[in-house]
Amino acid sequence: MLKKQYRLKKRKSFNYIHRRGKHIGNDTLSMSFVYARMKDSPLKIGFSVSKKVGNSVIRNRAIRKMRHAAKNLTTRVKPDHSIIFVAKEGIDKKRLTEIIKAMENVLQRGGLLL
Repeated sequence: MLKKQYRLKKRKSFNYIHRRGKHIGNDTLSMSFVYARMKDSPLKIGFSVSKKVGNSVIRNRAIRKMRHAAKNLTTRVKPDHSIIFVAKEGIDKKRLTEIIKAMENVLQRGGLLL
């Protein structure tokens, strides 16, 4: 489970990142991120899964997989950023290792990996 200090929960924060952030994606998920302007602000990560992915059971499973994948990557991501991962259709058929690789891919392309 992703630690509480890394969680992004407020609707206002999600809307701001979607509106102002940079967007990068691949076939599994897309990522929006923005640099936090406050000094020494921690890394914040949020997750979003639309109803296109499936019913509530499938959506919750997808979020759990993405949280677990992000937990493994938090030590390798630059601080002072807010990130939202948005699941795409078909993520429910992916294994955890494939989701981790997809996250690493978009983080690398966004220049957020250390």
